Amino acid sequence: MSSFRSLSWWLQILSLIGLSLIPLIVIRTMTDPLGLVSQPQFVGSIFITICLLGAIAGVRPSSFSRSVSRKSIQEEEDPQELEVFKEKPALRGHHYSCDAFSDHVLRIGNNVFCAGCTGLTTGAIISIFGSLVYFFLGFTFLDELVVFWVGFSGVFLGLVQHRIYRTLSIMSGFFRFALNVIFVVGAFLVLVGANRITGDLTVDIYILCVILLWIITRILMSKSEHERTCKRCDDETCSHPLC
Repeated sequence: MSSFRSLSWWLQILSLIGLSLIPLIVIRTMTDPLGLVSQPQFVGSIFITICLLGAIAGVRPSSFSRSVSRKSIQEEEDPQELEVFKEKPALRGHHYSCDAFSDHVLRIGNNVFCAGCTGLTTGAIISIFGSLVYFFLGFTFLDELVVFWVGFSGVFLGLVQHRIYRTLSIMSGFFRFALNVIFVVGAFLVLVGANRITGDLTVDIYILCVILLWIITRILMSKSEHERTCKRCDDETCSHPLC
């Protein structure tokens, strides 16, 4: 196992441990409050900032793909450079357009998007809207325990999603998209559920820190999965940098 994949694996374990500690911390705080009253606008602002950064990161690969497409058009003026470019599969939704990455993308009309990044961005937008409604407008959800455990399950599925793909042999860009939406919205629901159950600022800050860890882990998991996909590829003519 490469050092990069090893780091991704250890961060995934650490993220799962961080997730599993949340229910214990919530239960502990319910029986023995820490006394720090939650500040909804403060917590909501931090979470929205995290979501905005995640959404920007999710949108950037599309811009990168467009810049590569423009470069490929310019290279048509030079036959020698064009010949070299043809040896490498074109980028589609910041994935190479070979069959190995066909389930990593979403095709909407004539447009191709990264399924994972599109899911993360969509989940971030939904969570930002939910944060405005809950933390700033004061609207509450029906049952905090249901909200918390639904969110917990969503985050868990998001953290183990690549193992799900491999175990179930699921080849679907839409499934990747859906799991990443569930992953981000799940993090939001965990935060909201814990906030309603405990009303404690310390718990909120712990969850916000763990959410940052989850995002970093998710990014490295994706990179590790791309590397694994290329390692399994038997196309000797491909000049992908990961091969």
